[in-house]
Amino acid sequence: MFLPVTWPTHRSSYPRPVIVNLLPMPQSDGPAAPREASPYAHHIPSLDGIRGLAILLVLFGHLFPSSSYSPNPFVQAVLSLRAVTWVGVNLFFALSGFLITGILVDTLHNPHYFRSFFGRRALRIFPLYYGVLIVLLVLTPFFPMHWNGSQYLFLTYTQNLPFIINPKGPAPWAVLSHFWSLAVEEQFYLVWPVILYWLRAPRRIMLATIVGAAIALGLRTALALAHGFPQNHATPFCMDALLAGAALALLVRSRYHDAALRFGLPLFAAAAVLIGVPALRSANFDWESSFYLTTIGLTIVNLGAAGLIAASLRPRSLIRSLFSGPVLRFFGKYSYGLYVFHYSADAILAGRLHSFFQSHGMGKGSVVVATGIMTTAASVLIALISYHAYEQPFLRLKRRFAYDRPLAAKA
Repeated sequence: MFLPVTWPTHRSSYPRPVIVNLLPMPQSDGPAAPREASPYAHHIPSLDGIRGLAILLVLFGHLFPSSSYSPNPFVQAVLSLRAVTWVGVNLFFALSGFLITGILVDTLHNPHYFRSFFGRRALRIFPLYYGVLIVLLVLTPFFPMHWNGSQYLFLTYTQNLPFIINPKGPAPWAVLSHFWSLAVEEQFYLVWPVILYWLRAPRRIMLATIVGAAIALGLRTALALAHGFPQNHATPFCMDALLAGAALALLVRSRYHDAALRFGLPLFAAAAVLIGVPALRSANFDWESSFYLTTIGLTIVNLGAAGLIAASLRPRSLIRSLFSGPVLRFFGKYSYGLYVFHYSADAILAGRLHSFFQSHGMGKGSVVVATGIMTTAASVLIALISYHAYEQPFLRLKRRFAYDRPLAAKA
């Protein structure tokens, strides 16, 4: 998607950011003049690793079902970790907000700003998403599938509308309930570029991220106080995750670049403590049933996700090296297909694998682990085939929507 990035080699320097003044208002709100490209306009391997961690959290939470308690301390620690794997989606959102906002800010001067952005996003997202839906719709007359009108929600990316029942999918083996997060991201992609193009000034954009995050927190809190069912699947209620990443994208392109990277890990650690300690004390890791988690807790999670992304950008750090490793980057590269297919793979295989392993005398815990590993492996295989045989030809067309970027910043 991006060109490789080259980092400075001397020990005391950061990559030179494009300085964007977040404090005074600019003299003019007209189109931004072409400028030297941000180092973050290029491919950064550690961000692939962040995406890989996010999808692994999702797979662990969805494909390894278990109870919430065990007398064994080690097993209980694993169960507690699994109970918070829902933060993987928040990490996805924060990363999307960071990357998309960076792309948009870096290309505001581009005369084909909208055409390039929407063309490239469509080629990345639509072929797989609509390909799955079209195949299911074509197969509907031949298999017992019941859409009950939900096909129109999926086709228009509105399956996450607030106060509606999240559709599960047309058949037990065709699970689409997790597509709500794809709807959130697509709605963000449609609205955020227009807002940035209208606001232009970095200070105004930063203010928009703060106001939007406050609105999301306010909506969740008001609903929790009214004892309503949590609506974190609807974009207005969860947009603070995307906006946390957006704020980070602005900070690393400003005079606060070094501070943002330096305080990323402490921010992540603080968020982990503020979320983990209350959850452990109450033995409640479910954001839907915990007033604390569903309100300010989700905001803290989102800030922690942005902190982890910032920490992964810091040159020569252990965190950066960890997320630049080949395993996490592998899962990051194929994360989209893994996310789309894993639930259906589980629905098709899990029951059969459970019966097979139980018939061979395996215990309950071993059956869950073995089934999860096999289902994950099948999901990886499907994602690999999908990416190389189906998605990649569409991705090659992205060159037709290339950004007219300025020359990259040199080390």
